[in-house]
Amino acid sequence: MDANTGLQNSQIDVVSVLERTCSVFSLLGSLLVITTFSISKAFHKPINRLVFYASFGNLMTNVATLMARAFINDVDSAGCQFQAFLIQMYAPSVVSRPSLRLTCLARFMPADAFWTLSMAVNVYLTFYFKFDAQRLRKMEIPYLVLCYGTPFIVALVLVFISTPEKGKMYGNATLWCWIAPEWDIYRIAIFYGPVW
Repeated sequence: MDANTGLQNSQIDVVSVLERTCSVFSLLGSLLVITTFSISKAFHKPINRLVFYASFGNLMTNVATLMARAFINDVDSAGCQFQAFLIQMYAPSVVSRPSLRLTCLARFMPADAFWTLSMAVNVYLTFYFKFDAQRLRKMEIPYLVLCYGTPFIVALVLVFISTPEKGKMYGNATLWCWIAPEWDIYRIAIFYGPVW
């Protein structure tokens, strides 16, 4: 039984298989978006370009979730730290709900949240400031910096955080490597809070 979630190993294995299965479908969907955008010029509209950029983050998320529990027994390994970095940056996450003693899956990705914000800003600029496709295209570099740069800095810094009492910040988060239970407050402070 996992001490953090109250789940039996067989239950965790089932959730892990489901996560990997869903990740395969998500990976295929992301590849379809990227391929369609790359092949057809009809999809090169500003909103589609932002979805295209966001799809790369989804691909990286799927790489991390396909790794599943492969590294949770060696939290100091490069594999665990890399997986945790990807999950923090693009971040499907494990939400521990101690009162229910369940682990729920949520896809509140920091990069995806920023891409959604970028799409909303594009709509705002189009309706209220009459931005055309050319002016919206100039916004793509700032969007890329915001949407991938900001989560990258946070995720990279967390790789280097460690204390003698709590150990490394990235560690066993039941279904994969992510922010360890000893550092739970940071899940809210640097992940859920900003996304909300």
